[in-house]
Amino acid sequence: MEIITNTLDNFVNIPSDSFVFDIETTGLSPKFCKVILIGILFNKDNKTIIKQYFAQTEDDEKDLLLAFINDISTFDTHITFNGLAFDIPFLNSRFNKYNIDFELNKNDDIDILNIVRPFKGLLSLSDCKLKTIEKYIGISREDTISGKESVKLYKEFVSSKSDDLKSKILLHNYEDIYYLGYLYKIKDILEEKLKPIVINNKDLFLKLIPLSFKINNSKLTLKYNIFDGNKVPINIYSDNYSILSDDKHILLSISLNKGIDKDNNIVLFYQLNKIIPLKVNDNFLDLNIYNLCEYIIKKELKSL
Repeated sequence: MEIITNTLDNFVNIPSDSFVFDIETTGLSPKFCKVILIGILFNKDNKTIIKQYFAQTEDDEKDLLLAFINDISTFDTHITFNGLAFDIPFLNSRFNKYNIDFELNKNDDIDILNIVRPFKGLLSLSDCKLKTIEKYIGISREDTISGKESVKLYKEFVSSKSDDLKSKILLHNYEDIYYLGYLYKIKDILEEKLKPIVINNKDLFLKLIPLSFKINNSKLTLKYNIFDGNKVPINIYSDNYSILSDDKHILLSISLNKGIDKDNNIVLFYQLNKIIPLKVNDNFLDLNIYNLCEYIIKKELKSL
């Protein structure tokens, strides 16, 4: 097992109690496959450091895991990409395989994929792959291989011990964690682009981003992502609408009126101090819908 340490010339601004990590494995199943590379990024003495734990053979896995645990034991939080679904359960399974008394806690993870995924449509992203998100914010890589290709290259490396193959595998992992460090600020980037609705009163602070709406049977529903803030139970009912919350979303449901205008168009509308048309025949009036919902959300939540 080899540990490669690099101190960067530039500083990656993540919290001092956090580290970024990413793993490379021989396959997707933690029961049958092994961890062959772990990369971490962290700050120490105002310097950003990248460490990579590389298995020269698959038999190095236990030593690799123990070295990783030793170096991350003082950190409180980890930053990953899809770590909640893959990296963390995979590592915990391998720890258990060797009876290593250690576990990564999912509650301590900041998963960049989970932050970005709800806004894929709003950002017009083709997918939520790491390289797609990096490209969206202007990151350009030297590494050109995929994780799947990295698995294939490692198998070739074990047989050939080629330094060129090893460099390609290490670069793929290095750039994953390096750019993940910069993506830690993704919430700031998203906030600037998506401009959330801000609710800020004595007992409640929320930043809400409208996601999608639908109108069925004269009822408009619009879902808001709770982008930031103190998440408290919200259960508001009025004659014409309701506002309910869970851990991640607020759902606004509004009962609409139906009528026919002078041109015989079927109109769904909401009555405030004036009539607000929201759908005319099969055409949704998006701006009216979002403005009405924002008005109701602000009015009700600011009074809590």
